[in-house]
Amino acid sequence: MMEPLLGKFIVTAGMISLSVVFGAFCRRRNWAGDRAAEALMTFVAVFGYPVVGFLSIWGIRLTASDLALPVMAGAQCVVMTFVSLALSGFVSRDSSERGLLAIAGGVGNNGFTMGAFVLYLLAGEEGLALSGVYGLIFTPVVVFLLYPIAKRYSSKGPPTSLLRLALKNLTDWRSIGLPVTVMAMALSWAGIRRPAFVSDLRLVDVITYTSLPAAFFAIGLRLRLSGIWDLRRHVLWLAGMRFVGGACVGVALAAITRLTPWGFHGVRWTVFVVQSFVPMSVSSVAVANMFSLKADEASALFVANTFMYLALVLPIVFGVF
Repeated sequence: MMEPLLGKFIVTAGMISLSVVFGAFCRRRNWAGDRAAEALMTFVAVFGYPVVGFLSIWGIRLTASDLALPVMAGAQCVVMTFVSLALSGFVSRDSSERGLLAIAGGVGNNGFTMGAFVLYLLAGEEGLALSGVYGLIFTPVVVFLLYPIAKRYSSKGPPTSLLRLALKNLTDWRSIGLPVTVMAMALSWAGIRRPAFVSDLRLVDVITYTSLPAAFFAIGLRLRLSGIWDLRRHVLWLAGMRFVGGACVGVALAAITRLTPWGFHGVRWTVFVVQSFVPMSVSSVAVANMFSLKADEASALFVANTFMYLALVLPIVFGVF
């Protein structure tokens, strides 16, 4: 089983790299630009991720104890987002930039392209499956946390409270992923089996490998490598938030669960802690594009943060876990 999944990860990594490079090439040749990037990111966030999430959640048999993982994952995202927002003033006074740093520091790349695959290498198929359960909170976090902050701190954002923005998101067409997630969870809890053709036709793989190249191509369209040096303080700050701050909060929350009947032990402990300090999420780049929140900087920060994780943090993860 290891070789097919390792092959899939290598193919995915190659596809991601080529998509970013091709996007940057198209930008330099003026074949596509910011408007195309915004449209692609909106497509991925509104169609690609919700559909993949719906089909994946429907295919999982949820139990009450397993749901402690996404609940605590949500707590991790909330804590990290607001801590990042509070500390963003150390590197920027610009409102849009602070909003970007908040969502970049708050949510990590927990899916198969990073966190879930790392956990497969560490804990086998159980780690991969529990990572899928961990990710159940993803859509509510995006809709109720990232969207309101992005709207509030965007240069085009309205001067209103985060609570009002969060409630208003219930009627925003870009929030379609939330009712889709609720529907998938209801189908799983009700014991209604997912149709066999979803697996037979590999629909999750097809949609994933359509959405991912689109997302990373859009990142390439917005990527300006020459600007990374100007963002060096932001890059180091984000590394501290994601890799140090995220790990500290993750360990603390995992320890708290041991005071309850649903405490994390064994593989669940490993899944939760490792997922707590993976690099910046692709979704943060998508949200930055959707709400005009320093989208170029978001792409640069994503590339730099991901590279730092692979080069510096991942060897430590394998050594410790």
